[in-house]
Amino acid sequence: MPQPLAPIDTATAFGQRAPSRFSRLVWAATIASGLPQPRRKAIRKHFAARLAGPFDVIAGGIAFRAYPAENRDDRMLVGCGELPEAAEHALIAPLLKPGMVFVDIGANVGTYALFVATRAGPGARVLAFEPHPRTFAKLAYNLAANGATAIAARNLAIAGEAGIMDLYSDGGGNIGHASLLREGAGAVRSTQAVPVVPLAGVLAEEQVESVDLLKIDVEGFEDRALLPLFDQAPHRLWPKAILIETVLATLWRRDCLADLADRGYRRAGETSENVLLLRGTP
Repeated sequence: MPQPLAPIDTATAFGQRAPSRFSRLVWAATIASGLPQPRRKAIRKHFAARLAGPFDVIAGGIAFRAYPAENRDDRMLVGCGELPEAAEHALIAPLLKPGMVFVDIGANVGTYALFVATRAGPGARVLAFEPHPRTFAKLAYNLAANGATAIAARNLAIAGEAGIMDLYSDGGGNIGHASLLREGAGAVRSTQAVPVVPLAGVLAEEQVESVDLLKIDVEGFEDRALLPLFDQAPHRLWPKAILIETVLATLWRRDCLADLADRGYRRAGETSENVLLLRGTP
């Protein structure tokens, strides 16, 4: 069983938990590509309890309260002072515009949702879904710290039907890697029941008229979360652009990329872990 985690600090005002230089150096070492993975893991294990934070950092002009012992994105924020997913952010940056609607499925601590909200400009609307209760509490704090009133965050997972499902995680080292698939969560040490809902129903509830960009990163559950939308929602709700993580595509029951190609989506760019699809002809 994983060790109990300390309570999330939502009471202390942002800015009162700045990391020391030593803390930054240690957490930078845990994600340094030049070090062998076993060495990085050993550093994290040795220092995790003593330098767990949380730490208040600003990356890309965005405020985060980071818990680097629990989340790889937070390790990047503290260790490098930079936003994770830089290559993916560069892919979607040309699509960001005032008044757009962005749907973030698997929002983690908000690195995509806050990036889009701050870069898109006035009137942008963001719907962010994060099922893990602890990660959601971090997300909610980060949204408040940035005054991100354009982001509506929901503590829900997306699936084909409404109900309750088990969410699996490692229970500590990288909770952001949680998945509705046991085999998608790595070394499973924690399981908890979470509510799941179809995306089409939430979009109708939120009175969304169209979706400009959808990002989905749900550790191998992408097909079962996303593809039901196309059977359940009117054509106007089909996203104009989709950024989909493909790292665990071997866990898909249906090939998302092939299915979306049949529905008129074309590949417009990719990174080592994600593919950007646009609907319609160039």
